[in-house]
Amino acid sequence: MAAAGTPRGLIGRIIALRAWLRATGGKVWADAFVTVVVAVVAAAAALWLGGSTPGRFVENLTSDMRIAAGAPAAQSKFVIIKIDDDALNAMSEASPCHCLSPIDKAWLGDLIATLDSKGIKAVAVDYLLDTWSTPEEFADFQRRIAPVKAPIVAAVDPQLTPGVDFPVAKKLNYADARALIGTDYDDVVRRYDPLPGRYPALATQTGMVTEGLKPKKGDFAIRYRRADPSVKAENTGAIAPSYSAAFVAFLPEAFFKDKIAFIGRVTRSATVDASTLKDDMHYTPMRFVPGHFDGTPGVEVHVHALSQMLAGDSIHTPGPLSTALLVFAAGMGGALLGRSTQSWWLSIGIVVLGIGLFGLIAYFLYQSLAWMAPMTSPGISFALAFFILSRLAAAELQTQRAFYSSTLERYLAPQVIDRMVDGQEEVKIGAEEREITVMISDLENFSNLVASLDLETFEGVINEYFDGVIDILWKHEAMIDKMTGDGIIAIFGAPVLSPDHADRAIACAREIDVYALEIRERMIARGIKFGYTRMGLSSGIGLVGNFGGERRFNYTAYGEVVVIAARLEAANKTFGTRILFSADTLKLAKQSVPIEAVGEIDLKGVPMPIPAYTTPTDAPAT
Repeated sequence: MAAAGTPRGLIGRIIALRAWLRATGGKVWADAFVTVVVAVVAAAAALWLGGSTPGRFVENLTSDMRIAAGAPAAQSKFVIIKIDDDALNAMSEASPCHCLSPIDKAWLGDLIATLDSKGIKAVAVDYLLDTWSTPEEFADFQRRIAPVKAPIVAAVDPQLTPGVDFPVAKKLNYADARALIGTDYDDVVRRYDPLPGRYPALATQTGMVTEGLKPKKGDFAIRYRRADPSVKAENTGAIAPSYSAAFVAFLPEAFFKDKIAFIGRVTRSATVDASTLKDDMHYTPMRFVPGHFDGTPGVEVHVHALSQMLAGDSIHTPGPLSTALLVFAAGMGGALLGRSTQSWWLSIGIVVLGIGLFGLIAYFLYQSLAWMAPMTSPGISFALAFFILSRLAAAELQTQRAFYSSTLERYLAPQVIDRMVDGQEEVKIGAEEREITVMISDLENFSNLVASLDLETFEGVINEYFDGVIDILWKHEAMIDKMTGDGIIAIFGAPVLSPDHADRAIACAREIDVYALEIRERMIARGIKFGYTRMGLSSGIGLVGNFGGERRFNYTAYGEVVVIAARLEAANKTFGTRILFSADTLKLAKQSVPIEAVGEIDLKGVPMPIPAYTTPTDAPAT
């Protein structure tokens, strides 16, 4: 049958297993084993939950926020030529058909030539130049770019064969139009493929013809760059200075000299309510910063990728084994913190603080080392392990509280039991020798009191008396050893250690004396012959602990210290006092109270006379 206060179900079984392990291999080994097992279980559950759709959503969200917040600066070698509404209007006016789509090749050729005349280093065109309406259009475009000295990179459909499906312009370096990879279910562009097929990607080909870039195979996570500090208004968020293609001819040469120009569709707006249709905009991790709320222009994503490839940096992510170890470590941290008993709100605070601290560390790791630590699975592992261990600790606390309450509530004050359960008090219930102070009280003429009252009246009188005395004993944190009809035996300094046990005992005796005099006056006023309360106190080494047989035991004290206290209580009648205590008690007391020496007293059962003292309660303590 389960012990009182022991939780049932899974938690109860775990507590029972831990109790068995403690009995078998010791407390340290058992607690360590349970902590590791909980951490492993929490880590396994966290890895599984982290791979679910909600888990991936949170992981993507935290990763994207770190990418946006920890974005490094880009090189100052790029310029973006926007095909915006002004540019489309200018193109429409210059085009014989006044068309807005597809891009007018003659107008584009003139734009490239103008950029070249301003000292541009290279031109990358984020438009497909594999479709020509007539051979004359292709020849006219070639004529317009013939004087251009800067390398020109243009995107083409990788499904088309050059020379077969479209004519090849010798001035153009062709790039695969595919490169932007929207990963996971949310289609956010987080990766870039530098070599997607027959041709390199637009950013890759541009880097190869301008900087001698040697790309590596395989897609990579884009480490997005922060916005150029000079951009504002409708260009807010742009990675580089951005100018409308409509005004390139009128801008100073210094804006373009030795820059790599990317020509592409940009539909950013200066205001949220702008009527400009969003075209070629992609959701990226930068969507949390101004200028990217509605998406990032595709042409800018190419610039971000090229900037990263030229810088040679990359986002580092831990492998499966490293991730598993990190998640397990988070679980161990949560389990170790959860072993301490906390209130519910404090537990929530610890979990939130722990996850927040890990998030802060993860941010600085990304910002300084470009190391993208997973957050969802470690966070779940930490929280699960913490709550499992904290629940175990709470259940164990409940069991301990039930044990202490059933064992000691008859003897100790409630506040002492609470401190014992919370681990704030060192307590030993096994037998041991300890320095204590014993107080024994007795009610004068108790037999006459019993004989003179009817049962109902006697019950009310004696209960009122003992209620007040016990409240005072518990106020001074005494342990009530036993009640002997009209008297009480109390111990100060056990089972809870109390260095000031002598002071507590004297203060308690003085307060009981005041209370006993008051209740005596009330009883006499009712016509009840109520006697004085006499107390004897003694301090010294006593044998304390649980004593008795297998069927019944009691926490009590033995030794000369108990005998002396009993004899001093009885000696009050001889000397006309209400409180007597030994020289040993006076020697240990630190607080100043009124003291009167009674003299040396011969006590029955005590081989040597002992000095005795009293403390009058009509004089206040100082």
